[in-house]
Amino acid sequence: MKSVAVGIISAPNLPADIAQDLKNELSDFLADSIDRNVSWKIETLVDPLIGVAEDTNEILGKVENIKSDHNWNYAICLTDLPLFFGKQLAAADASIKNSTAQISIPIFGFMPMRSRIKKAIIGMMRELYCRCSPNDSFTADPFQMKKSFTKNKYHPSNKKEKSTLLLTKRVDTHEEKGQVDVRYIIRSRVLGRLRVLLGMTFANQPWTALFSFNKLTTLSFATGSYISIFPTPWKLSIAYTPDRFIALTVLAILGTIIWVIFSHDLWEKSTEKGEERWRKLYNGTTFITLGIIVVINYCLLFIIFLVAIAIFVPPELFKAWTGLDEEPTLIYYFSLVWLITSLGTLAGAIGTGIENKEKIRDITYSYRQKQRYNEIKKEEEEAEQKKESY
Repeated sequence: MKSVAVGIISAPNLPADIAQDLKNELSDFLADSIDRNVSWKIETLVDPLIGVAEDTNEILGKVENIKSDHNWNYAICLTDLPLFFGKQLAAADASIKNSTAQISIPIFGFMPMRSRIKKAIIGMMRELYCRCSPNDSFTADPFQMKKSFTKNKYHPSNKKEKSTLLLTKRVDTHEEKGQVDVRYIIRSRVLGRLRVLLGMTFANQPWTALFSFNKLTTLSFATGSYISIFPTPWKLSIAYTPDRFIALTVLAILGTIIWVIFSHDLWEKSTEKGEERWRKLYNGTTFITLGIIVVINYCLLFIIFLVAIAIFVPPELFKAWTGLDEEPTLIYYFSLVWLITSLGTLAGAIGTGIENKEKIRDITYSYRQKQRYNEIKKEEEEAEQKKESY
């Protein structure tokens, strides 16, 4: 039985985690779905440069070099970068002649299920294994494999497997310049960009960074507690309509996000190096990442204040401070907590201004975005030095 070595090269963080999770499963799945007469050997490698390069041919070129260095027969790259084909987004690319491929993790959206990525890897391996150059001794003859493929649940004609790269179309690019021979393009630009934004946000894992914003949480709670000792917020809470509460909540959340972005220089500006399409995606990812962190912080504060006021504010005190003639219901308590949480969050945004900028950037930027930020900063510094020299 001949042995085939397949290398899974991943960018750091989320792609690396996914590759490691799938490593032990892929051998059996490749045998079941492609060729049982082959011993599939899976190796994984984390390469930081894979998470920085933004050009498709440049990434595949790096993958080809790594494949040659490790004597692999095939290599597939898992990147947390979106892949572009003109103005369209691509889910995956394959270089048949070089036996390499790449898959964009963000295109799977906010919840990149391991099973879907595993099927995508199998799909790209089928492209490489069955349609590779005749000079490759490990190339399978698709005509000889037709019978076994038809019976297999992973056969391309199987409708379930087509959902692996949902909303994509397969394009042959043999006649184009570059290394890509097969490309899977997202049919809808709007849906594709939305899924990529959510996928890049998921890669940042904002829910793990909540307690890293300790100054925001602490100052928000302190401010809300201080506000609650004055009667004015109590009276406002029974006078406000739901529309006003919603408007105040939106103002508090948006105000905090905008303050954090501009006080820590997180918004990528237009430069000669940074392409607009990348800049928009990165800025959108930063905004959504911070939005999730602030919303989680808001909900946490709401729960804390709700418990505190329910325990320490009896109905008699509530009536005395608000001037109510009736017994306060849960809705009144809920309204008071809602108002205090919004005001506390808005004031607490100031607390992020004294957070370390590098710490905030580490939380809100992924690996590739930090690399990009450093490159742009370096470019700006070099431009400033040139101006001063003239």
